[in-house]
Amino acid sequence: MDVFDPWVNPEEAKCEYNITPVSEPKSGAYDAVVLAVGHHQFKSMGVEKIRKLGKPEHILYDLKYLLNSQESDIRL
Repeated sequence: MDVFDPWVNPEEAKCEYNITPVSEPKSGAYDAVVLAVGHHQFKSMGVEKIRKLGKPEHILYDLKYLLNSQESDIRL
């Protein structure tokens, strides 16, 4: 599992949550992509670039409604 958040300070994430965020997510590497924060960077990526992060058969969870309902597989 990788965690990517352009707003997170890696040292703080390690200290507070014992996780080390990646500096860039890997293309085609993930079974699931979870949009858990509503940062404009993710919105501006668009669904095509976000989907390219997943493996050919992946799930895209949009927990913050950054995409329209037809672009994600699951929304809250």
